[in-house]
Amino acid sequence: MLKKTFAVVATLGLSASIFGGSAYAQNSTENKPGTVQYEKALKEYESKEEVQLALDVKDSNLKEIKAEKSELTEQVEDLSDPEFDRFLHNFVIENDDTVKEKKEKLNLLGVKFDQKEENKVKTMAITDPARIKLTVYSAKRGGQNYYHLGVSWISKDFETKPATLDVVSLEWNPKYGKFYTASAAPGGVTTKRDGSKYDKGIYLFNVNDSKLIFDSYATVQVTKKKAGWLEYGAKYTHTYSTTSKTTTGQAGIGFDSTGPNGGYSYSVTKTTNVSSWPKYDENAVKLN
Repeated sequence: MLKKTFAVVATLGLSASIFGGSAYAQNSTENKPGTVQYEKALKEYESKEEVQLALDVKDSNLKEIKAEKSELTEQVEDLSDPEFDRFLHNFVIENDDTVKEKKEKLNLLGVKFDQKEENKVKTMAITDPARIKLTVYSAKRGGQNYYHLGVSWISKDFETKPATLDVVSLEWNPKYGKFYTASAAPGGVTTKRDGSKYDKGIYLFNVNDSKLIFDSYATVQVTKKKAGWLEYGAKYTHTYSTTSKTTTGQAGIGFDSTGPNGGYSYSVTKTTNVSSWPKYDENAVKLN
């Protein structure tokens, strides 16, 4: 039997990453690692079936997964879409497996998965895009006719000068993929922002980086319009204050009809005393 992961993760970085985008409490005290409230909420989050399942699959080798293939496949099939999105997030983050190994593991469980190989983050600076690790991925469960296009991010520092809410997009080529639905990670760090251009291949989410930990994820589900390569990607725009004062509210945005994936993209409008930088990741999945 595969081991069950009930223990609280020991290191701050890993526990924060797994816990990010979860149902942890929303005020700054309960979102602070080391507090009783945080550890209680973390333990509750880790007890979720889909989180344990993701950690078990991530930490097991192919031989172990093959031995439990029927049971694990049934568990994956029984997950609701929000649970499956959380499963994918916890499987992808802090996973040292190669993309080939990830694909092989999930393929055994009836999931078509893809992700680009990641570059390791080495530098640390809150004004530097290397400070936030961003990755996109796709997955499709057997028996379903839609693909999950997901983006997950991990912050390598606490934001000390938050400005307007950060913005993250999921973008895809609308000639190949038709929008089905969108999901923001529960817990309040990520919220849906703008789906008015979903027919143009873009959906926007807000990210509340005033939380000590704002690791999270977002997904859209799309169905096949026609066979071929569906290009998709995500852009994360981090905003921060250039003064000692913080700025609240949403960042202003403008849509760009010439996005890199064949659909729309967006840009954040410049605001006084607020600076920003974008970070982008892309991939493609073949629709048969």
